[in-house]
Amino acid sequence: MRSWKLVIAGGALLVAGCQLIAGVHTDAELDQEGNGGKACSVSAECPGGVCQDGVCKPAEAKCALDLDPFDILTSEDLEGHEVDTSSLLLASGPGRVFVSVIDKTASRLVIGTVHELGNPAGSKTEFPLTDGAAFVTGRESEGQVTLLGRVGSDIGQLVFATTADGVSSEGKFQPFPALAPECTSPNVAASVAFAQAGDETLYAATCATPDGTTRSLVVGGSAEAAPTLVAQGPRLDASLNVHFYTVTNGQHLLLLDDNATGQAFFRAGPTAADLGVANQIQFSSSPEEVETFFGAFPLPEGDGVTLLIAHLVPPPRLAVSAEVGVVRDFSSLVQVPPPGFTPVFKLENVNEYNPPGPPISDGENVYVTLVPHPGKSVNLGWFTRTGESLLPQENIFSLPDGSSAQILKSTVAQLGVKLLIAWIEQLDGAYSVRGQRLICTLQ
Repeated sequence: MRSWKLVIAGGALLVAGCQLIAGVHTDAELDQEGNGGKACSVSAECPGGVCQDGVCKPAEAKCALDLDPFDILTSEDLEGHEVDTSSLLLASGPGRVFVSVIDKTASRLVIGTVHELGNPAGSKTEFPLTDGAAFVTGRESEGQVTLLGRVGSDIGQLVFATTADGVSSEGKFQPFPALAPECTSPNVAASVAFAQAGDETLYAATCATPDGTTRSLVVGGSAEAAPTLVAQGPRLDASLNVHFYTVTNGQHLLLLDDNATGQAFFRAGPTAADLGVANQIQFSSSPEEVETFFGAFPLPEGDGVTLLIAHLVPPPRLAVSAEVGVVRDFSSLVQVPPPGFTPVFKLENVNEYNPPGPPISDGENVYVTLVPHPGKSVNLGWFTRTGESLLPQENIFSLPDGSSAQILKSTVAQLGVKLLIAWIEQLDGAYSVRGQRLICTLQ
């Protein structure tokens, strides 16, 4: 039952959240000094508002379509094969976004390019995957597009050189220097998270034995001579299943949870060797109530993270709520409930919802997409890093009435000064990836 309940929680999370976030009134928070509003020098001092003439004023968020929806990867690009919907990944670069999916029937990754200006669709390429793969994040820098994840049992990065129109036809997978024995074939990384520390790329991986009974948590990196074995245990030990990894203010932070157990944990310390102790995160002292993460973003100041947690009350009083907090002292997460978190929403009587796409953040704003049941539209939500609403779930794209197509997955990325919303669409067994450019502003 715990696994089922958490699936419902993930699905309900932001379809409800962004409907009810609209009910959070920021005017009272802004108007702390009478009718003139709270004094300010920059908009960052005005949660849910903007700084105008030294005074905080409520902000009005608007998103306008930049152009009609367009094809990013057509069924012909995917050769008519089935797509692993969980593999949809967007990697932002200067003025463009690289969109990749894994064609699980043909065991290959296909990548397309979307431009900020002019004709949105750029070049396309592919990379063969003979042993299975999963990528969790990506970026463009220094003339390269880098997708981080695993190929087979190797953890590393898939690199493409960039061109004026997109990416070259030659990709190369670069495994990290060494893997722990616990992550070496036939063992495989069941989940991987990455963090950037200066010029070094670090990873945390949960590696499982072929029968799935034993898990190992390891931390390594692109410049590490050897990875560190943090902990080992049985499959149902949720403190071994890594979900997010950040390095900030001289501290490593691992966020871990598991749908099978309904528990959330964190591990923190100045080095990988200091991550052996797992601490549970609880918003209630009731052992039946559970938590799961749905986002973690380092602050631009480099002194903490914005942490997004879902909290579930089990049946018969089924309810889901989201909590958002800026955490600078990780030790505060052991308190019940942790201090400094803002309830984003609370939903009673959850029925049927689809999971939201992975949120993104620019340090101040958080964006997330959702495909509401029954999979005929894509919505966008936008709120601040402390949880104040800027834009409730707004419909971005809907299939025509009577269409037999189905939207299976959506996500969002920054595209220069715009946003790119991308989704996987299925029509009569044929898959494609489509997109929409948006211009979003605060007024």
